[in-house]
Amino acid sequence: MKHPFFIGAAARAAGVSIHTIRYYERRGLLPAPQRTPAGYRVYEAAVVDRLRFIQQAQALGFSLAEIKEVLRLKFSGQSPCDCVRRRLRTRLAAIEEELKNLRAIRRQIRTCLDRSRRLPRLPHAASAICPIVESV
Repeated sequence: MKHPFFIGAAARAAGVSIHTIRYYERRGLLPAPQRTPAGYRVYEAAVVDRLRFIQQAQALGFSLAEIKEVLRLKFSGQSPCDCVRRRLRTRLAAIEEELKNLRAIRRQIRTCLDRSRRLPRLPHAASAICPIVESV
């Protein structure tokens, strides 16, 4: 094994916690590590690259299940790039739709706030709950 890492060193090198590494192992994102006679986990240097990849993919919005599929493709000898490209397009479309919805909500909130400035100060019992929301 070239440049082996114990779990703490692997975690530090990848910028994740030991718990994260163990969790990824349980989820099948990392191969089971070799063990020392005392039972300590020993990782190959490549696991740090894989941990960094997982973190970068999560930052792009990939779920762990999606990342696992990308890793499965890669380590079965296939190129995962088409899969990644499709998922990125899908993610981008979802974000665009979410932004559109957020813009509509922002317009509604601004309108509601503008109307609320024009509402007279009413006694508490003058509306069912709150005239600001009820005026939308």
